[in-house]
Amino acid sequence: MKSTRDGALAEPTTAAQQPPHASPPLPRAQRADFLVGDTVSFTDQHLRERIGAIVRVNQKTASIECDPNEGHWRVSFALLRKVVDL
Repeated sequence: MKSTRDGALAEPTTAAQQPPHASPPLPRAQRADFLVGDTVSFTDQHLRERIGAIVRVNQKTASIECDPNEGHWRVSFALLRKVVDL
């Protein structure tokens, strides 16, 4: 048990006492979730949404080919989202 500032003992919080809005975090995307040719989207450092196709799967990143004007990007798998339909 932990003591509070006034010296009283505080009861430890259990899972049943947690607020109802607390939900477990969503699992992050991993390398196994993506293949060459998959269409994916991600948000770049300027907060623009980019869409492209995976051209290479590296150990920690995927190489993404966007429109010809946007070039190549290397993006971590955790930042990628699969595009199901455009």
